[in-house]
Amino acid sequence: MRRALTVAAVVGFESYLYWQYAAHGAQFHYFIHGFTGVAAGVAVLVLVRGGRVSTRGPALDVVLAAAAGRLLSAMPDVLFLAADLPHERWMDVFVAHISVHFVPAPVAATFTVFVLAVAGATAAALGRRLAGLVTAGAAVVLLVVGLAARAPIPRTLEEVRERPGIALRCPLLASTAFLQASAAPPPTFEG
Repeated sequence: MRRALTVAAVVGFESYLYWQYAAHGAQFHYFIHGFTGVAAGVAVLVLVRGGRVSTRGPALDVVLAAAAGRLLSAMPDVLFLAADLPHERWMDVFVAHISVHFVPAPVAATFTVFVLAVAGATAAALGRRLAGLVTAGAAVVLLVVGLAARAPIPRTLEEVRERPGIALRCPLLASTAFLQASAAPPPTFEG
């Protein structure tokens, strides 16, 4: 029963988050922040505990670590939706929330980090501490390497306009640029 409730809670929460992202045309964000957040929470758990995680039940410590990482990673989007707080560079404190958009192949890279972290937690739960530590550590290293290789983050509206592909990477940034451009006074025609 406890396992069924855990699964139902996770599915319900993730469905709600996906619906919120989809309502803004930002499914891309759902995936990269979901993968990055869960991976960060799980990898930190495995590394901090030296490869020791729960081996009984639905591994509540792993589920809680994944949920904490997921929520932390999504916090800037929650602030945007709830308080209309725009995204800013300082929000990278939330699991590289801004920078992760600009890693090479962001969805594939963050999915790979996610798979490595979950594999590390699985190995640790099966009693293979060293394999868990190495695999979770590889997830962290891959994320750091991706962040080091990321494309520059645009700092001005002109940079956003010069890189139209940014709309595919960051719909909120692109929509902000569109709103700013549409707020400009209309041209005057003198004849």
